[in-house]
Amino acid sequence: MCASTGRGVHHHGTVRTTAGALLRSLADPGLLRLRAAAATYITALIGGVVASVLAIRFDLGASIVVLAVMLSITFTAERAGTGTTQRLTSLVILPVAGIAAGAVAALLFTVPLLGDTLFVVVVSGAIWIRRFGPVATRIGTLVSLPFITVLVVPAPSTPNGGFALWAAAVALLVAVVAFGVQWCARVTGFNPAPNATSGASRRAASAAQMKGGDASVRQPGANRLPASTRMAVQMAIALTAAFLIGHLVFGEHWFWVVLTAFIVASGNRGRGDVLYKGIHRTIGAAAGTVVAAGLVLFAPTHVTGGTADATIAAIAVILALGLWLRPAGYGWWAAAMTAMLSLLHELTGTEADSAMFIRLAAILVGGVLSTAIAWWVLPVRTGDVLRRRTADALAALSNLLVGCIREPDAVAPLRSALDDSIAHLEQLGPTLRLERAARVRGRKGAEPRRRDHRADVIPALQKCWASADTIAASVEHGHPLSGSDAKALGAIARRLGEYRRMLVGAPAPELAEHSPAFADLGSAVDGLGAPLSLVARASG
Repeated sequence: MCASTGRGVHHHGTVRTTAGALLRSLADPGLLRLRAAAATYITALIGGVVASVLAIRFDLGASIVVLAVMLSITFTAERAGTGTTQRLTSLVILPVAGIAAGAVAALLFTVPLLGDTLFVVVVSGAIWIRRFGPVATRIGTLVSLPFITVLVVPAPSTPNGGFALWAAAVALLVAVVAFGVQWCARVTGFNPAPNATSGASRRAASAAQMKGGDASVRQPGANRLPASTRMAVQMAIALTAAFLIGHLVFGEHWFWVVLTAFIVASGNRGRGDVLYKGIHRTIGAAAGTVVAAGLVLFAPTHVTGGTADATIAAIAVILALGLWLRPAGYGWWAAAMTAMLSLLHELTGTEADSAMFIRLAAILVGGVLSTAIAWWVLPVRTGDVLRRRTADALAALSNLLVGCIREPDAVAPLRSALDDSIAHLEQLGPTLRLERAARVRGRKGAEPRRRDHRADVIPALQKCWASADTIAASVEHGHPLSGSDAKALGAIARRLGEYRRMLVGAPAPELAEHSPAFADLGSAVDGLGAPLSLVARASG
């Protein structure tokens, strides 16, 4: 009875924690999310209008318009890049990928077996090439964007090859419009400029990505595959199974299985992360389907005139809300995308009103399928990803301290590199917090489980980051360290190096005295010992 009561209390506490996290995700300090969403929305609006003009002028059908809008909302400022080289790469890769994606889109509806196979090969290959570094990762991401976009575009009206050429033209159009809108947003101060603006800063950020990318994470054992290869295999199996089940079980609704399987499996940060995203994205997609069904119920879309206009307006409103809430959580964007696609398919007559339950079943199957494969087939363990990103944050923190001592002029890019490393680490926070909240007391009479958790390493490193950044800001603004202070800061940097070795099995370092000038940083670094011991790989 006592154990049962304890579990009930824990369950209600978990629900309250989840509800609180949901409410907190709506907060938007400085309206940064809203402003970024506005830039993307304007890009989609301009791209959609221009594509509509082209569609009317050359009788291309609605597919080109949908393609332009979908590409606009996926080609975000982060994917567009910050440097000239990155933007030129986008201008070259997107149209080329658009031609290939357009050709595959036609095959998906004319020769499904060949189209499905090519789709799986390209999308999984775009993940596999991440092992070759940040440039290859960027190319793979750009290549996959048009392919995922054509998956949700209604059947192309020109399956004879013309759609592929128009898809390339639309991809180039979207890239140019996106660059123009993003430039205006930065120049006017509507959106803040990215941290990495100078050449040195970009090199520091690239180096951080090269070291910190999960593509090179390996599990214990020299013969284990890098994470990029494992994720590519997982994606290939998930998409293949999704295509097979979709065509055999769901008929013309097959794409819902494939799309959900891709969304859940993409951005794999460990199997715990896939489970977390799978739950949120599947629930979000189901909620979006229900919302769309409710809208269709009150405004049938199979008629012309005002009701169709009302449906288009509803899609526009949902898109705006989805773009604003997209960074706040996986479920929000899944709900918005599913609702928009459901309304679009109702509007074009691609699916009947009675398809809601089929759609829900397809989404559920796709989510479960992708999560199961990520969990059991060559899994990327959350602990390995956490250990790698923790080591990268420690290295960036140590580099910043050394830069304050030896090279004050390099402090600005080193601060940016540390920001990036902490941001990468924080991405694992929701999964780890859910893992902690899901722990329950053991059976009656058993010892209660430990309250400390490996999630504690994130706030511990954030505390170190805050103290170190204060010191670095002072150095950057023309206040160099004295000889004694430099010596004391060097001792803290060496201690961070010992912590990095601890992560791969070395003994924990002993506590040491710290200079009063850096008491906050020294105390924060001392506090790393306990959480790092939970992240570290066991010796031997």
